[in-house]
Amino acid sequence: MVVGGIVAALLGAVLLALGAQFQGRGVRSVGGDGSGGGGGYGFRRVLRLFASGGWLLGSGFLTLAILLQLVGLLLAPLPVVQPLGVLSLVITALLERRLSHARIQRRGAVGIAVCVVGTALVVGTASVTTHSTAAPPQVVLPILVLVGAVLLVLLVGYATLRKRVPSIAFAVSGGICFGFVVTLMKVVLDRSTVAVQHGGLIGPTTPFTVLVLAGAGAGGLAGMALVQRAYASGSADLVVAALTVVDPLVAVTLGIVLLGQAHGAPVWSFPVFAVAEAVAVTGVVLMARNPPVHADD
Repeated sequence: MVVGGIVAALLGAVLLALGAQFQGRGVRSVGGDGSGGGGGYGFRRVLRLFASGGWLLGSGFLTLAILLQLVGLLLAPLPVVQPLGVLSLVITALLERRLSHARIQRRGAVGIAVCVVGTALVVGTASVTTHSTAAPPQVVLPILVLVGAVLLVLLVGYATLRKRVPSIAFAVSGGICFGFVVTLMKVVLDRSTVAVQHGGLIGPTTPFTVLVLAGAGAGGLAGMALVQRAYASGSADLVVAALTVVDPLVAVTLGIVLLGQAHGAPVWSFPVFAVAEAVAVTGVVLMARNPPVHADD
C-alpha cells in the first residue's frame, strides 16, 4: 500500500507542475500584476479567469493532482507522501525554461538540487519510521484551533499588507494553508476508513469528521486565493518552490508532533527530520533569491 501511495503522489506532483504553469500564465494573461494600487483581484478580474483557457486547463490539472494526492494519503503515512511534491519544483523549473525561454541561474539550480536532497531525506526517513492511525478528537482539536488562528492572522495580514509584500510571501502563506488542509484531509480519510471497516460512514463520530472536513475546506479556499495572488506577481517556479516545501514541512510537522504518526520512531529519526527540513528550506531561499532570467530581460 505504501508503494501505491508513493506512485500516486509522484503522478500528482507531475500534474501539479503542469497545473501551476498553466494557471500562472492564465493569471498573468488577465492583467493581475498584484502590485500597486490597481493590482490585486476585483470581481471582474476573477470572472475573466474563468474565460481563460490556460487557467481552466491548469485548474483541471490541479484538480487531478489533488485527487491523486488524496489517494496517496489514503495508502501511506502523511510524512511519506507529502514531501514527494518537490518533484513539481524540478518539472516546473524545466517547463519555465522551455516555454518562456528562461535561463536558470546557477544558484537557482543549486537551490533546486538542495530542495530535492532535503525532501528525499525526509521521505526516506519517514517511510521507515512513521505509520498511519485514526486520530481521536482530542488529538485533532488542537489542529482545528491552530487552523482558525492561522487563518485569522493571514486575513489580517492580507488586509493590511497585501500591497507591500512580495509574491513569495503569498506563496509561503498559501503553502502553510495547504499544509493544514493536507493534515486535516489525512484525518478525514483515516477516520472514514475506520468507519467503513466498522460497518458504514455514518456513526456517532460523523459530525466531528464533518467539522474537520469544513476546516480543511476553509483552509483550501484561503490557500487558493493566496496562491492566485502569488501567480500574479511571481514566476510559476517560485510559487511551486514555496508550495512544495512549505506545504510538506507544515504537514509533516503536524503529522509527527500532533497526530503521532512517528510514535515509536527511533530517536535518531527526529534530528534527521530537522536537518532535512532545514536543507529543504535553504533550497527555497536560494530559488527565491535567484529566479529564472527570461530572454527579454
